[in-house]
Amino acid sequence: MSLGDAWSETTPGSVSKLNVSTIVYGTGAYLAGLDKTKHKILVCTSTGSGFTVDHVYLCTADGLSVEDLSDVNEHFHTGAGDGGSFIDIATGNAILDTGAQGFANLTADSTGLYRLSVTGSGAWTTQTDGTTAERYIRASTGGTTASTLSAHTPINLSLEWAKPVKFAAKHQIQTATNIAVKCGFGMEDLAAADDNNRKEGAECCTTVNNNWFAASANGTTRSSSDTGVAFTTSKRAIIGIHHPDSTEFNLYVEDSSLYTKSSNIPTTASSNQPSRGAIFRYTVKNNTGADRLFNFYGTRLIYFVNDSSFWF
Repeated sequence: MSLGDAWSETTPGSVSKLNVSTIVYGTGAYLAGLDKTKHKILVCTSTGSGFTVDHVYLCTADGLSVEDLSDVNEHFHTGAGDGGSFIDIATGNAILDTGAQGFANLTADSTGLYRLSVTGSGAWTTQTDGTTAERYIRASTGGTTASTLSAHTPINLSLEWAKPVKFAAKHQIQTATNIAVKCGFGMEDLAAADDNNRKEGAECCTTVNNNWFAASANGTTRSSSDTGVAFTTSKRAIIGIHHPDSTEFNLYVEDSSLYTKSSNIPTTASSNQPSRGAIFRYTVKNNTGADRLFNFYGTRLIYFVNDSSFWF
């Protein structure tokens, strides 16, 4: 019988058996002095000699070192000894993450992450921020009432609502009157009617009030809730986080003000999914016969892919 085998009614007790099958507690100095070939689990009661208080350690099979089982230090997922390779974690879970691509060097020629459309007299143009030198795209509605512009992603990989989903969008509304904005996963083009397809996002319309609303639909019912947070003309981030376990949508707007929506939350990904060609959309409209400007700096999109033909 190996020293590490389970006890039975006939197992004879011994010092070696007890050492390898029990948890040893002690100060860092005490644990450092132990013969690691004779022990398996160690708990530190006082920091010292390379051991940290309240940490649990596993003695390696060769007895030459220990592994910290409760290590909470910064690590970078570079390999098996560092939390596992990050790329293996990402691909093993079929995660789509646009990373910095959606925030860098945007152009209005529809060759990048976004496809651009115009309904009415407006136009998309490429701009450079005079303060930060960031390149972004500007939506100008022109002077025709109800002119609408839309930027959407042509990713063509459906998302999985049964798992966490997140988006972050950076933008600036330059005139906070007579406008409408929608932004999020599955959000409708403002040139079209609302629908019940699964979605989560932010929207505002000055014909209602000057506040941001959290919008969602579960495939059957669509609803929007007033966050009570008024939008401004400053450069801002909109962040949406989908939590399937708690069945809620957290929306952060205007300096990270949090609103939690728990009604009509999508939790599955069978039918009534967002269009594959428009998983994410940023769309704007003027509600008067005057030009309205919107600066769109881009988005970061993170979600689990729900697609039978997409796997690793």
